[in-house]
Amino acid sequence: MNDDGSARRGEPGKGGGASPGRGTGQDGISLRPLERKILLCAGVVLAGIALSGRYRMLPGAAVGGAIAFGNFFLIRKILEKAFSGEGPLRKGFVAQYVLKFLGLAALVYLVVRSGRFDMLGFLLGFSALFLGVLLEGFYLSAGEK
Repeated sequence: MNDDGSARRGEPGKGGGASPGRGTGQDGISLRPLERKILLCAGVVLAGIALSGRYRMLPGAAVGGAIAFGNFFLIRKILEKAFSGEGPLRKGFVAQYVLKFLGLAALVYLVVRSGRFDMLGFLLGFSALFLGVLLEGFYLSAGEK
């Protein structure tokens, strides 16, 4: 319990954010289940494109999904490293985060500028990040009843 009487997120049996055994760490919610949801959503997008017969969109969707997953993977790694120790945040946290963002922007620019990929397919694949977060939110909110 916090000082104000409210429960902390991730504490089993305390009304926190996640149910026991749901990927909770000692200090809070793990982001690994969210990675799996992003991969699942990318797979669903790719399967939907393949089933619709728009095969030209598949490479762009695959690249978009891979970039979305890689982006979230790096976010998770940076955040885990920044918040792993006791006390204040580590100093390199902001620099790493800015470099990751600039790398993402450069990668998206190169994909768009190359013209080798279908842009609608790329956007559908890249949306796997948003869809995965949305799916995980629904999953967690359904488990808190």
